[in-house]
Amino acid sequence: MNWDRGARVAILVTLLLIIGVLVGGCFLFPSGTKAVIEVTPSSGVIPLTVDFDGGSSTGPGGISTYTWDFGTEDLAFYEASGTYTYEHAGTFTLRLTVRAEDGSTDTETVTIQVDPAVWITDENLGRVYKLDMQGNEIVSFGLPVTEPRGITVAEADGRSWLFVACFNGGNQCILRIDPVSGSISQEYDPPAQQPRNLTFGAVEPKRIWHVDGQSRKLYALNRTNCQSYAAYGTNYFSTSPQVSNVQFLWEPLGLDWVPAPNPELAGYLWYLEGGPYPTLYKIKIIPRYDIMSGTELQIVGEGVYIPVSSVSAIDIYDGYLWVINVDSHEILQIDLDTGMPTGNKITGFPGARPAGLEIQQ
Repeated sequence: MNWDRGARVAILVTLLLIIGVLVGGCFLFPSGTKAVIEVTPSSGVIPLTVDFDGGSSTGPGGISTYTWDFGTEDLAFYEASGTYTYEHAGTFTLRLTVRAEDGSTDTETVTIQVDPAVWITDENLGRVYKLDMQGNEIVSFGLPVTEPRGITVAEADGRSWLFVACFNGGNQCILRIDPVSGSISQEYDPPAQQPRNLTFGAVEPKRIWHVDGQSRKLYALNRTNCQSYAAYGTNYFSTSPQVSNVQFLWEPLGLDWVPAPNPELAGYLWYLEGGPYPTLYKIKIIPRYDIMSGTELQIVGEGVYIPVSSVSAIDIYDGYLWVINVDSHEILQIDLDTGMPTGNKITGFPGARPAGLEIQQ
């Protein structure tokens, strides 16, 4: 039998239709389900609150379920829209999976970029500034006391706060401040008379670490009331070979905490000693092993000379040391191994005499 070309095409199409139906139509007939994400903003400085909406997603019979994954350790969210706050800096994948009434699904993703925030205090103006990494001011607020110095972001009572150490003309205090509104939540008495730098140890036992310029001690403070758990002075470190023959805790220029890869440790403190040759030391935090023992500190490695004058504060971020140079009104990036400036810096930020530094990440 002779078949013309049109008949052969028609039979072929029919066969393909039958095959498509038999295999569920996945190849020849896509489900038509489409996940759509609308999000604002998709980038910004920590903490970043985003509004997300999947209401424009479509599918046969409509969308029956929405599943949102924020790219963090938080649980999934199952509404069509909502808000979410990213509390840490980094690049995150916001993922939406939708299921239509016919059971078909689709997934869409959007990249969320969260940049660190740079907090500084200004000792002359009595203000706190929040900057981006380019030095642009995001927000600032004045304080009811004078001469703010050290600043850190710490967890207390289930949320994040700013803690600021202030000399205040000799009426020294530590303030707990709402980082959004600038309102004062609590005011505490510091453990000594010349409060300098603050930093927060974010793993157990969670402590606010504080260095005082007059008592020449490092203090481990309760993060809820700033009461001192322990103090470590020059005599405590006198047997450390790295500082046995040099001044230590005599001229504190900076203090910062970083996590340790070893989970048995409570992190490390980086401490910058002043003097003619400013030197950076790394201090291991060894948590107590029973109720009769206490947290121990141990200097590890050799100190690193930091050839930067007029330093008022330090922070460790992205594998580098960052220091405030008061005279040049800059925040300099320093190589941790060599102690030398890399050439990267934060400039152009407001204020008269920057004193404290915290890079929130």
